[in-house]
Amino acid sequence: MTQTPIFGDLLLRQKGPVLHLGVQLQNGIAHIQPGSAIRITSMEDFSMGQPYRIIRRENVEREGLMDRVLELIGRNNSYQLLTNNCEHIANYILHGSKTSHQLQACAIGVGAGALLTRNQNPWVKLLGVAVTGAAAICVYNASRDYAA
Repeated sequence: MTQTPIFGDLLLRQKGPVLHLGVQLQNGIAHIQPGSAIRITSMEDFSMGQPYRIIRRENVEREGLMDRVLELIGRNNSYQLLTNNCEHIANYILHGSKTSHQLQACAIGVGAGALLTRNQNPWVKLLGVAVTGAAAICVYNASRDYAA
């Protein structure tokens, strides 16, 4: 049986090694992508034809959630990978806190890569931090628990 998203659900779809996140509202899905500000779109625009997952959120506070969505739309801030990405936006809408666990995992992976390649030439070091950063995101997303 296919689940239909309801107000306050977290939506996820794969986007390369990372997950793209959005939040189901009454009139569409709130999310942000590179080159744009937060917007409310259809499921087709959010999913871009890719499979997506629905993480059901219980006891969603409708007023607080919508207040945060309207606040973000009013700010009209554009996408910024390190401070205003889709995960920051989804977490702020749902929980009032702008966090990106995927970025945190990447930072840990990059740090581990830097330690592992500290005595290597710069090209090996660059490759090492890139690979360990991407690997950390993949491992984190594969093991992540999205419980409400």
